[in-house]
Amino acid sequence: MRAKRTPAIWGLVRDDAWLHVSSFSGDGASGGVVRFEVEDVDKLHAELVEKGVRIDTGPVDQTWGTREIYVKDSDGNSIRFIEDRATAVTP
Repeated sequence: MRAKRTPAIWGLVRDDAWLHVSSFSGDGASGGVVRFEVEDVDKLHAELVEKGVRIDTGPVDQTWGTREIYVKDSDGNSIRFIEDRATAVTP
């Protein structure tokens, strides 16, 4: 039997990006996807792993030129962190 969760609203902030997440019925549908473009997906991956975040996918290089990691929340929503290597400038 699953424990009943009390609906809540969360706010996540990193740098200049804000994400508001709600578990109230009617606010959205489970299984959604959010995409954040980041400068260094491997650095972010190491940070998330160190904090105990379960990584669902990645880091993985995609054929279209990005490197990506995916995290899923308990409702099955996917948060994707994507580094665009196709346009990256190498020093």
